[in-house]
Order: sequence, then structure tokens, then C-alpha cells
Amino acid sequence: MILLNNTFSAFNSREAWQLQVEPIGSKWVYKTIHNPDGSRLYKARLVIKGYEKTDFSDTNAPVGKLTTFRYLISLFGRYGSNLDHLDVVTTLLYPEINDDDIYITQPEEWREGLNALIIIVRLRKALNGLKQAPRLWHDDINSILLSLGFTQSSADPKLYLHSHGSLILL
Repeated sequence: MILLNNTFSAFNSREAWQLQVEPIGSKWVYKTIHNPDGSRLYKARLVIKGYEKTDFSDTNAPVGKLTTFRYLISLFGRYGSNLDHLDVVTTLLYPEINDDDIYITQPEEWREGLNALIIIVRLRKALNGLKQAPRLWHDDINSILLSLGFTQSSADPKLYLHSHGSLILL
């Protein structure tokens, strides 16, 4: 046992490994949605306690301007064009986290079933609550749209025009 303790001390004194990672906590957020017919829909999502992390990289992501939206609505109304709305489900689970090593712990509810073991995992995808999540989503969707032949407007970075001029995305 003494040999083991000496070896362990030698590893620590030479900084052979990092013994502690400071993970970000996570929690479940529950929401009840009341439908017009009186039925209820129960939703749950796992979110990161992003306020616990202070050393994060760039978090800025462009947002479409309200004036651009108003202009597009009037343009579509004037020419009788079709206007559609798209909602991407689980948006933040698409972009990969490549530039940071972010570690999280599982929520309290999961620990109860695991006899209070704390498991630390490396986050590979953005989750709600992560400060970088909007920027990661923007970078991901921007590269996809540019590869599909869209061009980004210089007036509004969230306005994309297709080369044929028949498709506009905001």
C-alpha cells in the first residue's frame, strides 16, 4: 500500500494528470402546456446551468433585424408571394462543440437512481443554457446555407438570398 501511495504522490507532484474538472451542472425544466381543447401537454428539457461557467468563448450570434422582417412581410404581401414559417426541433442539438472542452454533471434526478454517483461527461453538442449555443447554431446553419448556394446579405447577416432569387430566408 505504501508503494501505491508513493506512486500516486509522484504522479501528482509531476502533474501527470488533471485530477479535477470543474463541470457545469444541469437540471430538468418542466413545462405544462394547456391546449384550447382543455387537454394538457407535459414537456421536459435538459438545460445546462450556463451561469456557472465564466470562462467561455464568443457567445454573440446575429439576429434578424425587425426592419428586415417588416420589409419582407410588405414585399410578400404586395406581390402575393408565399410566406412560410419553419421551426427546427431540438435546434441546439445539431451543432458540434469543437473549440471548447465543456464538462457537465447529470441532473439531480438521475443521481438519485445511481446511488448518488456523480458522473461527469464531456459535452459534444450544445444544450439549452450554454452561453455559446446561439453562436454555434449560427455558425452551423450559416455554413449549411452557404454550401446550398445562398448568399448572405451585407445589410442583415441573417438574411439569405438564393442565387436564383426565388427563395429568401430570414
